[in-house]
Amino acid sequence: MSEFARTPKQRLMALAGLVAIVGAVIAVLVVAGLFGNRGEGEAVELLDTPGADEMDVGPEAGKLAPDFEISDYDGERYRLSDFRGQVVFVNFWATWCVPCRDELPDIAVLDEETDDLVVITVARREPLDDAREFFETLPNLDGGEGVTFDIDGIDPDDTLYERYRGLGMPTSVIVGPDGVVSRRADGQISLEDMREAVADAR
Repeated sequence: MSEFARTPKQRLMALAGLVAIVGAVIAVLVVAGLFGNRGEGEAVELLDTPGADEMDVGPEAGKLAPDFEISDYDGERYRLSDFRGQVVFVNFWATWCVPCRDELPDIAVLDEETDDLVVITVARREPLDDAREFFETLPNLDGGEGVTFDIDGIDPDDTLYERYRGLGMPTSVIVGPDGVVSRRADGQISLEDMREAVADAR
């Protein structure tokens, strides 16, 4: 049947179906973190990775983790390579990401119980005040509110997330003491899996 042969009711139903499809696509993009506003804060700087002349650099297991410099909520700058010799847990999150919100308390437990671990949380395209206030309301291990990690960073325009080729949210990357990616996870992981990943990275 041609478009001109359709009744007004059929055309309206087709239009409603198209609107529903477009809405669903946008919802998926928002959940995956591929569509949304730019956040606030100082830009992430991608750096030359120490050891890149000897090993491949990339976010995949077995490659040197791409080096970067990131600002925390107070504007202090940190480099990933400064933490060579320690296991580093990099976690990309956002307040609008429900699995991220569920996962962060487990990361707080992991951070508290693991002495030689550096946790870098990376808020994606997040207003700085929103990220800070959200962490202030997270339940802590003492039964109160307020959680901080070693470095609570900001990625205002997804520079770092794109370099690490995140696929959905949350995304976690565990980096060994030698700077090599030991494991990455696209999606929420359990506390037990985190513990195992950190142990494997040592």
